[in-house]
Amino acid sequence: MRRGIVTGMLLVAACSGPPPVTYAPPAQDAAGKHFTPPPPGLAAVYFYNPTNNGPAINVTVGPMVIGRLAPMSWMRTELGAGWHAISCTTSTGANPSSITVAPGQIRFIDIEMPPGSAVCSIREASPDAGRAGVLAGQRTMQ
Repeated sequence: MRRGIVTGMLLVAACSGPPPVTYAPPAQDAAGKHFTPPPPGLAAVYFYNPTNNGPAINVTVGPMVIGRLAPMSWMRTELGAGWHAISCTTSTGANPSSITVAPGQIRFIDIEMPPGSAVCSIREASPDAGRAGVLAGQRTMQ
């Protein structure tokens, strides 16, 4: 009997997958959609996932996971000037990239899981495409 209960609990845990993405309160979502300039000496980088479906994707800057993106979600981080390693990671793989930013810049990075792909994609987007992706999505907590 005990073995059956333990087995059942393990099956539920295995099927539940990674923790869900936590969304920011509406006021934080709205504030980020104003695209305000970053503080002096920093650049603002928006990471967004414009797709309608797919897995949650971890976003890494340097050695730190800064958050998770679900479909139709976004996050903003502020970085010091210079080169930064960035990557996206899912349960099936990771895809590294990099970005070089200057103070005052606002940049947009499209992160998604293309249908049929085993690894997420990470690419810089134009300001117009990036703003549209952010405006269409919901902010995640970091």
